[in-house]
Amino acid sequence: MTTARASIARLATIAAPPAASRRRAPTARAPAARATRRRAPALAAPRARSRSLASSSSESKSRHRRGGLDGVATRAVESSSDAPGSDASSYVIPGEPAYPGLYCDWSVTPTDVAEVWSYRVSLSSVALSVLACSAAAFAPDAPVNLNAAYFTGAGSLGVALTLIHMYVDPIKKAMQAMWLAGFIGSVGIAATHPDVSVPAFVATHPAAVWLVGPMFAALTGVAFKEGMCYGKAECAALFFVVPATLLGHLTGVGSEGFEKGAIVAWCALIAAFAARKYTQEVKDDIGDKSVFIFNDLSEEEKRAWTMRARERDPVRFARMMGEE
Repeated sequence: MTTARASIARLATIAAPPAASRRRAPTARAPAARATRRRAPALAAPRARSRSLASSSSESKSRHRRGGLDGVATRAVESSSDAPGSDASSYVIPGEPAYPGLYCDWSVTPTDVAEVWSYRVSLSSVALSVLACSAAAFAPDAPVNLNAAYFTGAGSLGVALTLIHMYVDPIKKAMQAMWLAGFIGSVGIAATHPDVSVPAFVATHPAAVWLVGPMFAALTGVAFKEGMCYGKAECAALFFVVPATLLGHLTGVGSEGFEKGAIVAWCALIAAFAARKYTQEVKDDIGDKSVFIFNDLSEEEKRAWTMRARERDPVRFARMMGEE
């Protein structure tokens, strides 16, 4: 504003007669100088606030596991004068596509790519484990170490449940708890019956479904999430086939032919599910990353972001919060 006033003063000096110009020149420059002197302390305050907020943002970066802020994106957060989550550019990498989110724009980072591909590989390992263990139902004499295949798949499912992107964290934690219960049950069977594999023991002891069942309930939850989010028919079918197979075996309602048919369907569906994951774009597997970024903020940071968002664009804020 000081520069604008000085420019206007100079234009007025040029347009006025020479005598008037000489009389008014000191008057035009004096306010500008005084304004500069008055505003000098004010300019230092935002810099101090920027340094303070930048230091606080570095503490909260560690919580942004889903944000995957690295490289240029991390430097953008450190240099931002806003708190984490309030500046869309903080989560956009220059030169990379920016995707609009509910809370801010964001880019896919190398960390995001690594997590998504690890998730997909984990699901592929689960599918291979199911195929290997199911082969024993049709070829009992096949030279397959079922326990090795079984626990490889079980461990891979645990990794997938850690990397899966879910907005509702309590549901994710519940699925992880079910996996842990089923995994502990499986270890218990292996420890108390070392002469037989876990799949073979469950096949001949239907009540053992109670021990391993929670882990497969977690797998059913993954299928439900994938089916709901991406409209995948094989996942929707898995959501029914997996519990039907286990419950049929537990209750003895299903015949041997029914169980073998269900196992074949299970193998085909989970193989299709794992294979089709590689056809998705990485950003689609992530979902809306801004939701994870916002959820990782502290309550104080969330309140600060909410106040700034309301002041910056009241209409968009009301629409985002469902107030319209």
